[in-house]
Amino acid sequence: MPKFLRVARYISLMIFCLTVLVVAVYAFESRSMAAPAWSCEMYETEVLNTRQQGLDIRGEVPVILEDFGTAYEDLNQEIESAVDTLIEGARRIRARSITFDYEIESTNAVVSIVISATARAVTDRTFVLSVNSNPRTGALVTLAQAKPGLDIASLAEGRIAELLRQDPATYYAAFNAPPTGQAFYLTDTTLVLLFDEFQLSSVPGGTSRIEFVRSNIRTSRITRSDYHISTDRYAIKMIPVRIVEDLGYVAVWDSVERVVTISLNGQVIIVLHPGDNNYQRNGVLQRSLEMAPILKNNSMYVPISFFDQILSLTSFRVDAQGNINFITYLY
Repeated sequence: MPKFLRVARYISLMIFCLTVLVVAVYAFESRSMAAPAWSCEMYETEVLNTRQQGLDIRGEVPVILEDFGTAYEDLNQEIESAVDTLIEGARRIRARSITFDYEIESTNAVVSIVISATARAVTDRTFVLSVNSNPRTGALVTLAQAKPGLDIASLAEGRIAELLRQDPATYYAAFNAPPTGQAFYLTDTTLVLLFDEFQLSSVPGGTSRIEFVRSNIRTSRITRSDYHISTDRYAIKMIPVRIVEDLGYVAVWDSVERVVTISLNGQVIIVLHPGDNNYQRNGVLQRSLEMAPILKNNSMYVPISFFDQILSLTSFRVDAQGNINFITYLY
């Protein structure tokens, strides 16, 4: 076969292979860019206008359609259960009427159906519940599952406690209910916890919201080999200070002054002195902890309680293998 024919055949073969590759890539991207798992065609609005046992029930609630998938009936049952719970709440405060409304937020991972109800009584009150589900499987999603692997409930508890400290005249100092079962919804950028009117605050104004910008939630994980345990009978976990950098802070060792400074957004907020069990934040003495900071192998270590008692809005969880997951919120 002449050489030019062999070259032409080779070029033709290469063009064919490239064409097959392009078609395969296009097909893969087409599947990846499939229609959204949730759309407005998957539900409709039911108008309520009835009276039951002396209670006027009005407003609108969602009804999930078969287009959602095989789990649509289960999801409707959850919505009906939420509605019944809100009606019972209205009866407990001897309301004359209750008016429902709803909103739906969706991401690729979670569809959040937020149902609110205003009960008219001697003192009007707004209640709120949410039904959160996976748009592909229909499985219910809890707050703990909204950000897998992260202790969002503990973070929320810390935020609530901080609100109480900042404004005790507005927020209930006695509030101590864990937010694990609290209504919530997700957007692509935020996680929002929802509270009944008067549940957190004594100020009228409908439901209360605590919002977390998802990009401000930072995490760090260290294994058992990354920290050491004190040799005394208290067996205190001593954690390397450097992990605060994974949480969005900046830690700097001053070899002259022999201190570690921890900064956030360019502002020094914590100064640690080896052997000094007086922990300060923003120049104000916070408290003493189980142990003072120590130097070991040219690194500074602090007791694990430093992270939830001195750093703001930080919590941690130790798993069965001794690994520690930290979570914080920067704002």
